[in-house]
Amino acid sequence: MRSGFAIPRDSWPRFRSPSATRAAIATLYALVLLLALAEVARSLLRADRLDYTNYPFVGEVVLSGGDPYAFGFNTWPPGFLLLATVLALGSRVSAIATLCVWQLASVLAVWGTLKLLARCFVSGGEELTFWPHSPDRLAFVSAPIIVPSLFAARLFADNLQHGQINAQLLFLSLLAFVLFRERRPIAGGFTLALAASLKAVPVLLLGYLLYKRSWRALGWTIAFLIFLNLVIPVAIFGAGEVATQWRAWRAVVGGEMLQPVAHHPNQALLSALKRLLTIDGGSSDPVHLPLAALSTAAVVRVFWVVALLALVGLAWAFRRNPRDLSDRRCAGAYAICLAAMTLVSPLAWAAHFVTLVAPAMLVWNHTAGDRWRLGVWWASFSCVTFSASGFVGWAWARRLESLSVITVGALLLVTLAISLVPRLGPRPAELTTSI
Repeated sequence: MRSGFAIPRDSWPRFRSPSATRAAIATLYALVLLLALAEVARSLLRADRLDYTNYPFVGEVVLSGGDPYAFGFNTWPPGFLLLATVLALGSRVSAIATLCVWQLASVLAVWGTLKLLARCFVSGGEELTFWPHSPDRLAFVSAPIIVPSLFAARLFADNLQHGQINAQLLFLSLLAFVLFRERRPIAGGFTLALAASLKAVPVLLLGYLLYKRSWRALGWTIAFLIFLNLVIPVAIFGAGEVATQWRAWRAVVGGEMLQPVAHHPNQALLSALKRLLTIDGGSSDPVHLPLAALSTAAVVRVFWVVALLALVGLAWAFRRNPRDLSDRRCAGAYAICLAAMTLVSPLAWAAHFVTLVAPAMLVWNHTAGDRWRLGVWWASFSCVTFSASGFVGWAWARRLESLSVITVGALLLVTLAISLVPRLGPRPAELTTSI
């Protein structure tokens, strides 16, 4: 064990005895791998109850020439229909095998995300490995990695439990940024365009590229968005069908914004405001304590004002950051944008908040010696993690969601991350091309 299982740099937990530390680390690895495999196995046993099942279902509708937007659950942009079709074709061969590949891709996306974040925010993060090979290098169980992972563990587990696409989207969004930092705008543009084609929310990240005046990155992303969402679909379905799909999707998105879902699982900021400021919003939730009796239309206007003020505030906070994306302050700003885009999305279940792992990695690794920041960190941790049904039971989990506890936790973390971006300093992170 000593030769093949070294205690890594900054290991957690660490005891006085090296053998005790090795035993604790081995136990932690066993628990993490067991839980990941258990979630994948459980999803295979309850495949008919996963959100994932809607993906190949929509693909089958497309293959049969039906209307993919005739179903209320389909809120994905037309670009997603290509992936749904691929999943439908795979499911025709073996539905279980296709689901298994999908879930394993989610697990690998989580690890890929952690590696990318380590390169952005952790000294020596470019040498991170999953298994500990050297006492001088980071591994998964090093404190700078494992603690932010535990912060988001409930969110990643939610993603696996429902077979959703959020882990893959987060990985693609982060990979795009790292490629931009490495001055590979074509590859980065394709990667970000792919993420935004599968789900519309990552398209908001183009705003950050515009703000940074990263013209090549922005230009290539837009070019690939056109290619993935117009050129390829028109070649496959025809111009008329593609136009119909886009009109149907815009109607769905418009409805989400005008009549936001206030049911407690939706932890988006707009949903939280509707529960807080209207009598009807969340009236069927376990806890309903509105502070005002505004109309839904008025709440939507309040949301846009809040979102605009937040956008202006972020622009002001990041005004002194350099244009060079290789600067770690830009990585910090991008991590904040990842969390913010989930908050402003009209639909954001717990699984969607996997983006919080990005500011969590930033915050945990730059709060040394700040008691008040650590206090805010643990308050956010408690809101996000300890509100899960595994800790408080289903009844209390529903009550806490009615009070928008995950929204509150996300806002605390984002605010904390904003305060720490100046600490990142001007030194660019060391870049490599390995992932």
